[in-house]
Amino acid sequence: MSDALRTKDQILFAVGGFGENVTFQAVSAWLIFFWSGQGNLQNALVPIGILGVLLGIGRFIEAFDDPLIGHLSDRTKSRWGRRFPYIFFGAPLLAFSFFLLWIGGGWSVTLNAIYFFVALQFFFFAYTLVSAPYEGILPEIALTSRDRVATSAWRVLFGVIGAGLGLVGSGILISLYGFAMMGAVLAVAALVAFWIAILGIRKRLSTWRVLGLRPRSSSVQTSLFQALVTTLKNEHFVVFSLAFILFSLGLNLLTALMPFYVVNLLRLPEGQTALFMALVLGSMLLALPVQTKLANIFGKKKIYAYSMLILGLLFPLLFLTGLTSFNPFWQTVAVVVAIGLVLSGQFVFPNAILADVIDYDANLTGLRREAIYYGMQNTLQKFSFALSSLIFGTTLAVFGATVDNSMGIRLIGPIAGLVTLLGFVIFVKWYRLPDQIK
Repeated sequence: MSDALRTKDQILFAVGGFGENVTFQAVSAWLIFFWSGQGNLQNALVPIGILGVLLGIGRFIEAFDDPLIGHLSDRTKSRWGRRFPYIFFGAPLLAFSFFLLWIGGGWSVTLNAIYFFVALQFFFFAYTLVSAPYEGILPEIALTSRDRVATSAWRVLFGVIGAGLGLVGSGILISLYGFAMMGAVLAVAALVAFWIAILGIRKRLSTWRVLGLRPRSSSVQTSLFQALVTTLKNEHFVVFSLAFILFSLGLNLLTALMPFYVVNLLRLPEGQTALFMALVLGSMLLALPVQTKLANIFGKKKIYAYSMLILGLLFPLLFLTGLTSFNPFWQTVAVVVAIGLVLSGQFVFPNAILADVIDYDANLTGLRREAIYYGMQNTLQKFSFALSSLIFGTTLAVFGATVDNSMGIRLIGPIAGLVTLLGFVIFVKWYRLPDQIK
């Protein structure tokens, strides 16, 4: 069988990126805003400082689901392959749990907080149940660096479309129909996307079994504890993950910031958040072919590293809005477009780089352990998200998040830039794997 992955299969697999992003980006952009009073902290369903703590605790608890579910899917045997059952049956749970996030409130602060935390944990678990096995598919079906970059690029394309609905379309839906209808529409969209992806490539997932061939190494048969220890002993994984989660921390801070930034700093209606999100996503799409071409010429890890460096320098510019002689609106437009042009590299290359790390592990151990690696990465990333929630809520609560006192809003950009630059330094200094593992 040829190692090459057909374009049709690349596209079908990539549709799942839409499902991941449409829910994740909507939660990142709107969840704190919705529960903290929609721009008016005096009308908060749950006070913003408490929201930050609950999100942080929730992410910390939920982070442990990823390696467990990843390990279970690595060990699963079915006629459709290891990943299919989790994605097919988990997608409806993900859709329902997402919807629940937008229909709570209206009770006392204590009951609101309890509902928020329980619904959030349900969503986190369902998201992991689908995303950890889905992430583990890439190294199974794309065996060369070129196919991994190409498949990741398709996934970014669908991910940007999903993010467009999750960030831009959500704002339009909220303005027209409210948060509950937004939750319902995006939930159905995510469910359909995951089912298209997994049903579309189901034959590819069981190709080795159907043809009577053997994959390059066997599926994992170790215990969960042994798998976790072996994963964390892989120095290349640790270095890559540290860099990735630091960038994710910075990006999560900025994503949560945008509604507050638009309403309280630019003094525009909350619906205008969609405009700036659209500018970021449109710029990402324009730069996507360029990033892919540059990776084929210079290597994916080099382009990944320097896109992180540039973003680390761009994020702090958001601090300056309204403090210079430039028009604040157009100043923000310029910054977000520049961010979008560079940001695509941070979405195209991480999964392809982690697939190389997994191949390196397979050469050492003789085992294919894709999902636990992606699960562990997600666990570390969720620790990052938990930390970003605490930083975000604390910064806005302490330094201000109102029209008259916006210092907390301004500080988020420099904080995001600093942690992103730290991620760049770690990656450049200590990551040593080549772009293609033999």
